[in-house]
Amino acid sequence: MTNTRSTGAAMPMPWWCAPAGIAVGFLLPLMVLISYAGDLPHPALTIRGVAVLDAHYLQLGGMMILAIALAGWFGAQLQLGPVPVVRDRRGWDRAALGIGGLATFAFVIWFRDFVFNPVLLFQTLTGEFKPDRNTIALTPGLTSLANMGPVFFSVYAFRLLDKGEQALPRAMHVLFVVLGLFTLFRVYVWTERLALIELLVPFGLTFGRWTSTRAGTGWALTRTVGPYAAIPMVVLLFGASEYFRSWSSDTYQGKMDFWEFAIGRFASYYYTSLNNGAGLLANMPWPTWTFEFTLEWLHRAPFGAGKPFSDAVGYTGPQFDWYLATYQDEEFNSPSGIFGPLSDLGLYGGLGYMLGIGLVSGLCFRAYREARLVGVLFYPIFFITFMEIYRYPYLGVPRAFTWTLGIGLALLLAATVKPIPAPRRSVGDPSAHPAS
Repeated sequence: MTNTRSTGAAMPMPWWCAPAGIAVGFLLPLMVLISYAGDLPHPALTIRGVAVLDAHYLQLGGMMILAIALAGWFGAQLQLGPVPVVRDRRGWDRAALGIGGLATFAFVIWFRDFVFNPVLLFQTLTGEFKPDRNTIALTPGLTSLANMGPVFFSVYAFRLLDKGEQALPRAMHVLFVVLGLFTLFRVYVWTERLALIELLVPFGLTFGRWTSTRAGTGWALTRTVGPYAAIPMVVLLFGASEYFRSWSSDTYQGKMDFWEFAIGRFASYYYTSLNNGAGLLANMPWPTWTFEFTLEWLHRAPFGAGKPFSDAVGYTGPQFDWYLATYQDEEFNSPSGIFGPLSDLGLYGGLGYMLGIGLVSGLCFRAYREARLVGVLFYPIFFITFMEIYRYPYLGVPRAFTWTLGIGLALLLAATVKPIPAPRRSVGDPSAHPAS
């Protein structure tokens, strides 16, 4: 396998790992496919409200995705400096352990009722007790630190397959098990699929990087098919989580098999997300310049820190809730990450927003290929933004902001460890002079 540490070259990666590749090769075709869901006579489709998604809005959405692709391709071509030949990754490990420990502490505080009550934990895991997420206490500003967990996963996944000159510390493996179990428990008890995606994406990216140098038909097929091969697994996981939410209702139970139910609910979520966003533009005045979707994290900052900003932009509460109650279905409440920014910023502002995301993600992708820590930490958050773009603008939600804070802290921690200098070569050392 090619070693970027010794060659100083950017590692090749499959098309679906790149911003331009995932946008053109996956997001665009999938958007067209989703748009047909509204006309299918599927028994599990739950589409209510005003249907707005038509060719006009599909073209508008396609333009936004192409903006990401174009800027992403350009950013990935930029070479901002010589590729570092990284030998010492102790700083990476220190950063990962520090951030992972902080996230674990936040999980302990968040789920303390279960951690310190083994009986309740056992009853929850066996299904005897089903907690209501509204009754699980949150500590503002503290439990949100659990959203720094993906910072640890990003470093751990990369180091697992590209170890550098130091083996992974045993503590990294232990912390991965602990933090992974907490994350899976969060997915189960908090019914939060996104936490599982945040866990898996860093491993998916590093797996793609690893497969890029593997020979054989099977690996070539993996590199070619990419995310399309993962769709059945995504539908399965989606259906499994919806099983506990909706399957028990009289609407579905006993009237269709599991796969029919899972596919129908999956299509419903993604179609209604695009339709909600298109309807927001069709029925509400825009741009609002209240940054309801693009800066949601700032409006919801803890301890009232976001109120001055909300007052300054005239934000009095989510207009989207009123829109859903008036025009759509409040059960499916995703605003779309394509049309939501347009509602906030207008056509040109939204286009600039997408170009900015594309450019920065392209730079981060290049840094990821070059095994730079900044790329390893930042690119997964952009990749999830692409994966969630049909549902909502991921970069605008509070969990993404906390993740970004974790990245900044990780870079600071990593910088406190001085790298081991490369050994000096003597004048008489033949390796010091390349052969002519």
